[in-house]
Amino acid sequence: MASTPAQAMLALVPAAVTDVAALATLQRQAEADGAAAGAMTVADADEYAFADAVLTDIVTRKDAAVAMRKRATAHMYAAAREVESWFRPLVGALESGEGALKRAMGAYRARVAAEAAAARELAAQAADAGDAEGLHAALSVAAAPPPEGRARVRMVWRVKRIAEGLLPREYWCVDRAKIDAVAKAAKGDEPPVIPGVVFEREAEIGARR
Repeated sequence: MASTPAQAMLALVPAAVTDVAALATLQRQAEADGAAAGAMTVADADEYAFADAVLTDIVTRKDAAVAMRKRATAHMYAAAREVESWFRPLVGALESGEGALKRAMGAYRARVAAEAAAARELAAQAADAGDAEGLHAALSVAAAPPPEGRARVRMVWRVKRIAEGLLPREYWCVDRAKIDAVAKAAKGDEPPVIPGVVFEREAEIGARR
């Protein structure tokens, strides 16, 4: 049985593609053929038949090149997958511990931030009422420094729940990405305001290396 052009092309190239010069020769020929194909026009049936033959040749050679590439790199991908499988359980176990610690630390920092915000409100109320003792007590809580550590802390707002019936028209069909973008852009102690959306404050923890 006669071999196809693709099979004939594959037979000319070693299983492990190490001859860069041969590959460069094939590339130069492909670039020349591609330029010639780009200049072709089809005005009649004969030109169509010729273009069809050229197209068949080009796609056959492309398929052969892809097959050669896969044949040359298959062992590398297999080795990479095997090495990944060695490390996946270790990395997964470490990621589990990392995530648990970040959640616990984040919950604590969010609670500390909420207590400080509440203390600032109490301080304002005590000041309005002329309550010096209450003002001092509230300010001592509001001014307490956050716990120290190497972990980075950034206070952010997350969407906790959405009452879709109260949403403005621009948030219909609910565009969660748009709502999340509003939360991401919010700064300070006060949550962003979107009717029908309840935000809760969380602390993002980023471990330092």
